[in-house]
Amino acid sequence: MTDEVQNQTPQVEKPYDSEDGIFLFLAYFGIFSLIPFFMYRDKRDNPKKEFVYFHSRQGLAMTVVGFCLGIVLMVIWAVLAFVPVVGWILDCILWLTFVVIFFGCAILGWIKAFGGERYSIPVFSKIAEMFG
Repeated sequence: MTDEVQNQTPQVEKPYDSEDGIFLFLAYFGIFSLIPFFMYRDKRDNPKKEFVYFHSRQGLAMTVVGFCLGIVLMVIWAVLAFVPVVGWILDCILWLTFVVIFFGCAILGWIKAFGGERYSIPVFSKIAEMFG
């Protein structure tokens, strides 16, 4: 009887409700981060809803930065397209770096969000603070 009690681990309460899991997923899914951002904007007095709002702000910051950086990379691509081989290789390296960084940050955000951790991704968290 005492062995059964000792082997049980206590249930750790998540900092978000079970029905908010889909919104945590959407928070780091590009433009869809607007859905939890606007849904939980007025519910910040509840700590569990504020947790989802925190991650949606950070995901929205990633989306805005990614969109702006994508435009800059398209301009660079247009210029480098005229350089025969070296320009094409540099273009591929720049786009691949862009994709890896943003998908890596999104995966990191999902892991931290579903793990119940309030992790600030370095560059994006500063921009997310501007969203309120």
